[in-house]
Amino acid sequence: MKSFTVALSVFILLMGAVFSVSTAARTHCIRYGDTLWDLAIRYYSNPFYWENILNANPSIEGVELLRPGSELIIPDIYGNSVSSISYGADIYGSYTTAGTSSRPLLSRLLLETAGMVTDEPPDPVSYIIETDVDDNDKYGEMVAYPGDLVAIDIGQDQGVEINRVYKIYKTGEEVRHPQTGVLLGNVIRVAGVCRITDTAASSSVAIVEHAYMSVNEGDYLVPYTSSAAIPVLTSEIIENLDAYVIAFQDPDAEQAYSYDVLYIDKGASSGLQPGDIFSMFKYGHEVLSPSGRTVETLDIPVSELIILDITQSTSSALIFSIASSDLVHIGDRIELVRKQI
Repeated sequence: MKSFTVALSVFILLMGAVFSVSTAARTHCIRYGDTLWDLAIRYYSNPFYWENILNANPSIEGVELLRPGSELIIPDIYGNSVSSISYGADIYGSYTTAGTSSRPLLSRLLLETAGMVTDEPPDPVSYIIETDVDDNDKYGEMVAYPGDLVAIDIGQDQGVEINRVYKIYKTGEEVRHPQTGVLLGNVIRVAGVCRITDTAASSSVAIVEHAYMSVNEGDYLVPYTSSAAIPVLTSEIIENLDAYVIAFQDPDAEQAYSYDVLYIDKGASSGLQPGDIFSMFKYGHEVLSPSGRTVETLDIPVSELIILDITQSTSSALIFSIASSDLVHIGDRIELVRKQI
């Protein structure tokens, strides 16, 4: 029964990427972390339609005041609100579509910022040595945000060229296995992307073009590479593979919600690849029936996760469905239910 329920759930998920749905306006229940920008990407494959959602919901007090649990009207735009599908690369990146609304689930931005848990982090080519190069930080914080200039410790002598792009990484907390206590490595988070604007013999200046968290002195750079799209085409598996949630992308999170990224303790050595799907279950238990019989209740899937990126022994994953009030916590056990074809 468990495999049938999971198969039906994922079948519905994937069929939504193939068939158009009704173009009439629909509603969206606001979840923690939702923004109008992200909802416009999800429903229209275009972030700049966020104002259409705002205009259709005059009760919203402001774009930063979305109340979790409230409903938003997702309007029909030009007769084609939720049936738009994009499989190619455009100015918004490459999208892998999935979901009952043909919504872009795995954007290139999401794939490139997933991060990892590893004891073999990417090799730094440079470090950020100053974050206040332009001296615009009126609050005196030693951090940089999009539009700020930072100084790095390599220059023309190391082959640095103007307009070269780098990813900015930061080393986070140590991670130990929730069951065994074995040290798995550190969380390596993607803080942002920067582009060289000026260079001298031994140092350079870069502008922070994107930042997904604050950029600090000591963060390190690696050459930017674009992530390939993941075509989610999976089939049901027979053998079981359990994994455990070991850390969250958000360093301050105590639990994870839909569309959050987390890390698990299985990777390439366990045969995983991007696009594989895990479920977390509320496991069945014995119940005494009024008839006097003892019966075993069914295992019910309460959340689903899709693998974004892998190392040899760990993976990053996106929660794309939570069907329970129970959120995901570090130490939760999940099961592999579908493998990428």
